[in-house]
Amino acid sequence: MKSTIEIIESLHKIILEREPIRMELIKSFQNKVWEDESIKDETLNEILSGLAYDLDFYEPNEDWRNEDPSYYGDDRLEKEIRIAIQKLQALNPE
Repeated sequence: MKSTIEIIESLHKIILEREPIRMELIKSFQNKVWEDESIKDETLNEILSGLAYDLDFYEPNEDWRNEDPSYYGDDRLEKEIRIAIQKLQALNPE
């Protein structure tokens, strides 16, 4: 896995991008988290795994989002990512 700074930068990029690039960045982030077995820090793993799981419920299409109350849009996506960034920064204050 990348350094915490690189992870935060990739999360900021998700916030800044729009569809369809945003969804590609999300999937890339999730795959890296789920496939990387080198994350030994339990708290870091919890933060990243929790965010990767939560991102499964992001749905940019409002019509599809209305089909299931567990889906959410851009505002909540950005909020979830910002919360994760704050947690990551608290782990490694630099």
